[in-house]
Amino acid sequence: MSTEQVSLEIMNTVLTINTPSEEKATLLQAVDMLNKKSQAIKESGRIVGSDRIIIMAALNVVHDLLKMSLKDDLAIGEFERKITDMTAACDKALARLNQN
Repeated sequence: MSTEQVSLEIMNTVLTINTPSEEKATLLQAVDMLNKKSQAIKESGRIVGSDRIIIMAALNVVHDLLKMSLKDDLAIGEFERKITDMTAACDKALARLNQN
């Protein structure tokens, strides 16, 4: 399984991570979804601070995924892997925000 470095931008924070080549497209879709959720939360004005917005967006995405998995009977192992990947991406984004 080959991996490649992918540059991602989440709420104006650029991250470079390694991902299996065959999962790059899915990762980019996840980033797009996270950015859209983050933007919607930011525009609502109820939550202030990029770190809090990203956490809320990630929770929304995971909640949506849980609802889908229960409905579509997604394999638990695959689901856990996706959650782990999303959590790692959120942790990296938050760590980078805290450095600034």
